[in-house]
Amino acid sequence: MKVTLIGSGNVATHIALRLKEAGVEIACIYNRTYSHAEQLARKVGCFCTSDKSLIPASDVYICSVKDDFIAPVLDGVKIGNKLVIHTAGSVSIDVLSPFSANTGVMWPMQTFSISKKVDWSGIPVYIEANTQKNKTKLFQFANILTPKVTAVTAHQRKILHLTSVFACNFTNQIYATAYRLLKENGLDFSTLFPLIDETVSKIKMIEPAKAQTGPAVRNDEKVMQMQRGLLSGCDLEIYKTISKAIQLENEQLQRETSQD
Repeated sequence: MKVTLIGSGNVATHIALRLKEAGVEIACIYNRTYSHAEQLARKVGCFCTSDKSLIPASDVYICSVKDDFIAPVLDGVKIGNKLVIHTAGSVSIDVLSPFSANTGVMWPMQTFSISKKVDWSGIPVYIEANTQKNKTKLFQFANILTPKVTAVTAHQRKILHLTSVFACNFTNQIYATAYRLLKENGLDFSTLFPLIDETVSKIKMIEPAKAQTGPAVRNDEKVMQMQRGLLSGCDLEIYKTISKAIQLENEQLQRETSQD
């Protein structure tokens, strides 16, 4: 099997490294910027190009670029009805239909950074394909990356992507805010690690709403008013919005509990 990767960013890099590790032949790395393609090609030992006409024939084409660039970057690539897939969480599979009769989506639900190695054995990958035959083929291909492969509908994939934004991207922004506030006051972010670790550990055992603690869930207005006084701008708005969300979630939990 020969695979061409279109794109050389975070996701493409980790997929390429995992495929190489599994012994899959990577035919080409394509990127509009040649130097970017070359950096990844060196890591996996394959041909690279920034010229679409030079992309060699492959069995699978993996397009891993920014959502809005999927169609433009595939335009002009000679795929010849081979399987072409994208790796986006919320983009419709239909974006691929102009380029091949065999299409699929292979979305790994993980945060990737080029500089940090990941353990693929624990990463869930969600797939979708335009035919049952392609779904079977894509399932087998995705199993090269990870044993945790699940076929989902387009709507389910969108929900999974949405919830991953809440659980990962939004949470990380809260960490960034905490980091900044601590740094501004001569304190170290690492002091929060035990608290973060315990919170993550706890929600693996307890429903998140039931694990919630703090002034908002206690409706401790005196403490919340004091803390609001320490904040301004976007930080203050986030504090108020999330505090309200905690209270509404707790109210819903209490209603559900009283009905049991």
